[in-house]
Amino acid sequence: MASSDVVLGHSTFDALRLGRSAQMIVGRLLRFWDSKNIKKQGEFMGITLLFLDEKNSVIHGFIPAGRAPFYRPSLRAGSVVRVSRFEVARCTNMYKITDHPFVIRFIPQTTIAEVIENAPVINVEKFMLRSFDPLQALANTNLELPDVVGQIQYVQGSDLHDATVTTRVVIRFLIEPVVVYLSLWDDAASMFRGLIGSGDRTQTVMVVTTVNPKLFGGNLYLNSTPATKFYFDNTLEAISEFTARLDGPVQEAFTCIDTKEGIRKKEVLSIGELNKFISNSNEQARVVDVLQQNGWSFVSCTGCSRKLDKDGSSLRCNRCVNPNITDNTTFVVFDKEMLKLTKQDAAALTLNEINGGGGVELPQCLKDLGGQDFVFQIRVTPFNFTPNHRTFTVSAIVDTIVPETFKTNAAELVQVEGGEASATGSNMTGINMTGGEEKEPNPSNAGGKGGVRKRTRE
Repeated sequence: MASSDVVLGHSTFDALRLGRSAQMIVGRLLRFWDSKNIKKQGEFMGITLLFLDEKNSVIHGFIPAGRAPFYRPSLRAGSVVRVSRFEVARCTNMYKITDHPFVIRFIPQTTIAEVIENAPVINVEKFMLRSFDPLQALANTNLELPDVVGQIQYVQGSDLHDATVTTRVVIRFLIEPVVVYLSLWDDAASMFRGLIGSGDRTQTVMVVTTVNPKLFGGNLYLNSTPATKFYFDNTLEAISEFTARLDGPVQEAFTCIDTKEGIRKKEVLSIGELNKFISNSNEQARVVDVLQQNGWSFVSCTGCSRKLDKDGSSLRCNRCVNPNITDNTTFVVFDKEMLKLTKQDAAALTLNEINGGGGVELPQCLKDLGGQDFVFQIRVTPFNFTPNHRTFTVSAIVDTIVPETFKTNAAELVQVEGGEASATGSNMTGINMTGGEEKEPNPSNAGGKGGVRKRTRE
């Protein structure tokens, strides 16, 4: 990419015409990132770029993988560039990152040169900001990957000061006037850890770019993407305006909860004991009212939450046709451990489902888990002590209990990592586990998450 001191007649982004022609644009290269195909094991597809012109219009460009090595060495975020001889095409309706209907595609004839002098006056940044209501409307649609501005309330994750760690980081994020959660994965999680270690934690207001909104467990999660960046500059208009609207203090450092420090010793527990431990936690709540519209109490089925009927000396759920229903929970198993049971990862199972016509039939390898017994090592995190987060992440699976493994003392500890199950991110499989007497699979689970029967170990 050569340098240029002269700006010839160029088109603004709103004046571009579809097709290949000798059109030329001048704009600021806001940022760029590698685009990968997650359906093909992260195959590199090319480089995506964002440009801003003097009319404050934003358009994105795309350099195919084959041409990326030629252009990459000269790309510099923040520089003003002239791009000529390219193709203009329509954007897809999914994963939009700008409000512009067109995209600039680099072809073999495309040239790009940095403008050193006589460049038009162009703003330094512009974001595709969305407030809470539009974000909620976009959740689970994959229509847009918007930007968001808000205030950090706390950060949770393991090894928060080690920028080489890429495990998930969760941020409680205030978007006026409500709270959402940022889920940072992979490179974004690593980048944010680096910012925590080198930055000032009293700077709590930031802009986060290119997030994917998802609704999970009644909460709005904004999941990071490979394009996600973080901005803390107080001179940015988006940050200064948001800061001015805040009523509370903005100079207090946000809290970092490092779950690696919340280690616990290994213990063998039945599912019933696990539920009892969670239920008897020290979390406190205030009773505001007792609802009496349908009576003030009843004993419910832990499988379907319906009222249990008396059957002699026991309670029976007529829907599940199962007496004495007790002790069940949901385990989330990620690919690393699930491969030991299924011999196929979630991506391969999904691909087989698509190739088979996209039916809802449960894969045979998951059906085969029914009736089998396993020992699950799980992670208990602060999220598990809330009513809406009674799922547990499995860190290891074995066929039998090895006594030596669990002969622990105060010096033998195991790391506990934070985070409840997320709608996006790493591939995972949900398994509903029941303890106590052997139970039949719940018919309502057919075609969904795998139902696994589990008998109490003697």
